[in-house]
Amino acid sequence: RNNVCGTKKLKQEVITIESKQSGGERLEINDCSVSEWKPGECLNAEFAAFMSQKGVYEPGKFVEGGVSPMMLHTCGLGGGTQFFLREPVSPPKTKDFGADCPPLRLKTVCNDFECPVDCQLGDWEGWSSCSKSCDGGMKRRVRPVQVYPQYGGEECDPTKQEETCDALACDRPCVLNDWGPWRDCTRACEKGITWRSRSISKPATGAGKCPRTFSKARYHREYCNDNPCPSDVVCLAKLDLIIGLDASGSMTEDGWKAQSAALLGILDRVKLSAKDGLQIGLAKFAWDVTPVAQLTDDKAALIKKVKDLPYDGWTTNLGGLFRMMKGMLQFGRRDAPSVCMTWTDGRPSYPSDEYDAAAGADELRPVCRLMIVTMRPAVPKESVMPWVSHPKDQNVMAVDDPLVMADKVNDITTFYCAKIQRHADYIATTTAEPTKS
Repeated sequence: RNNVCGTKKLKQEVITIESKQSGGERLEINDCSVSEWKPGECLNAEFAAFMSQKGVYEPGKFVEGGVSPMMLHTCGLGGGTQFFLREPVSPPKTKDFGADCPPLRLKTVCNDFECPVDCQLGDWEGWSSCSKSCDGGMKRRVRPVQVYPQYGGEECDPTKQEETCDALACDRPCVLNDWGPWRDCTRACEKGITWRSRSISKPATGAGKCPRTFSKARYHREYCNDNPCPSDVVCLAKLDLIIGLDASGSMTEDGWKAQSAALLGILDRVKLSAKDGLQIGLAKFAWDVTPVAQLTDDKAALIKKVKDLPYDGWTTNLGGLFRMMKGMLQFGRRDAPSVCMTWTDGRPSYPSDEYDAAAGADELRPVCRLMIVTMRPAVPKESVMPWVSHPKDQNVMAVDDPLVMADKVNDITTFYCAKIQRHADYIATTTAEPTKS
């Protein structure tokens, strides 16, 4: 500053001496002075070059409405263009002696750095299994980092989460559902059973306890329909009934004929109707298991099948029969209960066959009420009770000899059917109905 002032003072004295010698008037030297630099915005280099070609260096004067983000350069290698502008404050009064104005425009590179990259995360993965099944554990989930932050970009949010789980005590009792509805009575007469039960909602853990299936806490049963059965009845239930006939060697030809006669008697004591009555399917078993008739309400076809049915005479394949019955249920009705009734006069021939019979019964019971009619004292009820449905004592019937099966038609009908009518009343009702045109 002192040098500038000294120079201006020396110049002024020289000019004053010259003007006196020439007899002229005294001249005042006044150099050009300018304002402070005014920085402009950092512009896109191409836009700035285009403005420069037009001689304009202030975007506000070049574009109506101001500068759009597209015209600016915020980051990126190579940078943008920034103009610094200033204006003359006092131009020189003496053209020949005053100092000219310094540059009024300066062009520089701006924002020449990499753009910030923000972190980008993927979706959360599923929760892991709990580290402990009780007494409190931890479960975790993670999410991947798809783009890591760079150049001052926004940092990543947490990529791991943990939560407590299974905080219940390890030794806790089971939780039971509410009581289910009362079941239909198992028989239409001579004391059937109705029951209700409670299933397990959450099993016991550790040393926790749970009532047994048939304990008072989970099972109630009552007797029902404690009235004598009529001597001659017809089954009116809406029911899908599959009957398995024993054609094994112990049955003998005479026993097979008596069994077939009993089956014809059963067919004469049912209301067959796919709409609101019975459908009946037939299977016979010895070594081989044969589906005789799929579920149908065609009485004439069923009678013909029974009369034409040959006797086999071989071992007792109960396990195969139970699985065959399960397959025959595919032709049943969704709105009709299913009963699978087996007539047999012998036990499985070998221990392995007995094991197979138990396994087949386990497969059949969940989808069909499994009932067994034993036809010889050599097959006590207790030996087949593990196979039948609950209640066990309501689903096993004992007949002393196959030769008397035809005399037990009424008892067998009331054994499996929960809706009966006297035969005479049924005939009177059906004959009184008007004939459909």
